[in-house]
Amino acid sequence: MGTTTDGTKSGHFMPITYVYHPILDVGTSFDANLFKFLQHPDEGVGGPGCYSNFIVLYPSELSIYWPSYLPCCRQRKHWKMAERMTRELLDAIYEDSCRETRDDGVMPPELQDMSSEVRMRKETELIATSVKSAAYMYPNASPVRAGISSQSMLLVFLHDDVVETSPLDAVNLKGSTITDAIFATYEPKTGIAQSRREALGGFLTAMIEEDPSLGKRLLSSIFTWLNHTKGYGSISPAIFESLRNYLEFRSDDIACEFIIAQALFACNIHLSEMEIQVFNNVVRIYVTHISLTNDLYSFEREREEYERTDGLLINAIGVIRKVYQVSPVVAKQLPWGFILDTECAFSGEFKKLISSGLLNSAQIRFVKALAECLAGQIFYSISSGRYGGDKAARVIST
Repeated sequence: MGTTTDGTKSGHFMPITYVYHPILDVGTSFDANLFKFLQHPDEGVGGPGCYSNFIVLYPSELSIYWPSYLPCCRQRKHWKMAERMTRELLDAIYEDSCRETRDDGVMPPELQDMSSEVRMRKETELIATSVKSAAYMYPNASPVRAGISSQSMLLVFLHDDVVETSPLDAVNLKGSTITDAIFATYEPKTGIAQSRREALGGFLTAMIEEDPSLGKRLLSSIFTWLNHTKGYGSISPAIFESLRNYLEFRSDDIACEFIIAQALFACNIHLSEMEIQVFNNVVRIYVTHISLTNDLYSFEREREEYERTDGLLINAIGVIRKVYQVSPVVAKQLPWGFILDTECAFSGEFKKLISSGLLNSAQIRFVKALAECLAGQIFYSISSGRYGGDKAARVIST
C-alpha cells in the first residue's frame, strides 16, 4: 500500500517512478579543475616563492549560499591596515573641507548631515565597502598596496554615491564631487599630482611613489572613469533598449580600466600594452560578469535612489524589466543565469590562454588575478552591507 504526501496510507496512491528537472540535467562547459589554484593558500598570483598575502574562504563552510561555479574566494590578510589607511584618508578629506570653504568638492549627503549618527553610519558604510571590496577582489596585495587600493576604492565610492543621489552635482563643473576636486590638478599624461588640497595630494603622490608605472595607470583609470560619468546627462535612450546595447555601454560605466589597473597594481604585475591585448576576449567576458553581478546586487539600492530623486537608473535589472515586461523577481533571475553562462565562457577562454603555451609568467599571473576578482566580487556583493542593508545583517558570535 502506497503512502501519500500527508503520511497516510492509501491504496489509491500511484507510484512515482521518474523525477525530471529540465535545468539541472543540462551539463555545463565550466571546467572546475582550471580553478583549483584558488583553493591553494600558498599559490598566489604574486609569483613563485612570494609571501602569501591572502587566506582562502569557502562560503559553504561559512553558511553562505554560493551562486557560482568557482570553488571559493580569497581574502587579503592585511585588511586592518587597509582599514586604518582608508580612515586616515577620509579624515584628511574632512579636515581639508573644514579648512576652507569651496564651491567644489561635493560629498554624499549623509556626510554633510548635521546628525552625527547619520554621518557616522555613512562613514562606517563607506570604509567597510572600500576595504571589503578590495580585500576580496584583489587579495594578493602587499600591506601598503592593500591600503592604497582601499583608499582608491573610497574615492570611487564617494563619487558614485553623489552620482546616484544627485547626478547633476556630478556633471556640473561648479558642483564637482570631492573626488573630482582631488583629481582637479592631476595630469594623466605626465602623472603629476599637484593638488590644491595638500593632504589629499599626498595620497596621489604616494600611489605613484609606490609604483611609478602601475600607480600612474591606476590614477589615470580613475580619471578616465570620472570623465565618463560627466556624460550621464546625455546618455542615448538606445542604450536601454536592449541588454546588448546596455552591456556595451556598461563596459565603460563599470570602470573596466580601473578594475584592471587595480588588479595589476595590487598584484604588482607589469605588462606592456601588447602583452595585455591577448586578453581582449577574456576581459570582455570578465567585464560582463562584473557588470551583471554588480547590477543584480545593487538593484534595490539604486532603485530606491531612482524613485526618491527621479534621477537615472543605470542597471541591467531595470533594462530587463523594461525590455521583457517582467516583474523584479523574474528580472533578477535572468541575469543570475547569464552570470553562470559568463563563467562558462570565462572558463573556456581561460583554458585556451593557459594551455596555449604563449603566455609568460606575468600574463599567467594576470589572468589568474582576473579569476580571483570574479570570485571576490561575488563574495563581496553577498556580504556587503551597502547592498543588503540591515535586513541582511548577521549576528557575529564571539
